[in-house]
Amino acid sequence: MENFEDYKELPSKYEIDEYKMIKDFCLTVKDEKIQNILLIIIEGKGAFRRFKDAVIELNIDMDWYSYRDRRYKDLAIAWCQNNDIEYID
Repeated sequence: MENFEDYKELPSKYEIDEYKMIKDFCLTVKDEKIQNILLIIIEGKGAFRRFKDAVIELNIDMDWYSYRDRRYKDLAIAWCQNNDIEYID
């Protein structure tokens, strides 16, 4: 690869920590009953699948996708700033 030193490594999925993103989203849900349901289902193996199914069933999937998109955008902006890369919205 030419000019290897010009490239910046993107964060790994572990650095992004989508589980924390999901848990943070659960804490933003105003309905305490729904929040508690979500916090319970994200525990243990299969948490991501159960979470995805639950947000659809609870009809808050669009809220989740909006939240997730904002978080990814914030991560991208922070990554650009930390790597002296101009971010244009």
